[in-house]
Amino acid sequence: MSLVRGENFVLWFLDGGVYKPGACARSANINVNTETLETTVTGSGNWKTFEGSVHTFTVGLEGLIAFGVTDNLSIAELQTKQFAKEKIYCRYIATAENGDIYRMEFYAIITGSTLTGSFDGVASFSVQLQGTGSINQIFTPPSPTSGEVYRYPAAGDTAPATPGAYTWSTGLTGKDILSIVKDGRGQSDIILSGTPVGNEALYDTTTGDITFAVPFEDVETQPYVLYQNS
Repeated sequence: MSLVRGENFVLWFLDGGVYKPGACARSANINVNTETLETTVTGSGNWKTFEGSVHTFTVGLEGLIAFGVTDNLSIAELQTKQFAKEKIYCRYIATAENGDIYRMEFYAIITGSTLTGSFDGVASFSVQLQGTGSINQIFTPPSPTSGEVYRYPAAGDTAPATPGAYTWSTGLTGKDILSIVKDGRGQSDIILSGTPVGNEALYDTTTGDITFAVPFEDVETQPYVLYQNS
């Protein structure tokens, strides 16, 4: 069994060709319901029977109101999409500690948004979305032939990141990188060549360096990776 921590269950919105999370989001949820049709016929006894019918789903996001967060969507930007009645392509990514990744992709429309503030606290927001169409499921378990899964750095050994730096030197050369988590969020794609954009991370198999599209901020700690020996 490998658990998925709350920080590794993230909702992304496709915006301008780049996947972006909600700025300072603290929690996200998706609720899927399946309607049924009664198939009970006369003489079938004391118990009703049903068959599955259509599916519907709703999505929720809650967090703190913040502006100017790089490569994130603020509540102002989300409400702009709501007012435009925009159908947004969304992606949920759940990354387990052993590298298992469960991805759900779908279209949704923002149906509600709430902004809340108090004189003695930080203002917060919540957004509700109605899913439209189907959910595309993608489950990617780690390779069964690559050996045991390792974490770098080990839990509890994470150090502060270098503010403004784009590259993190790990020394992990020639590894099968399963997952990279930066600032509490998993990277959507791990590339081996080119220049990372959006939520991508570039892994140099020769040097072990990992380069991100977004630099580290003052409050960030180093990322961590889950990998197997190639």
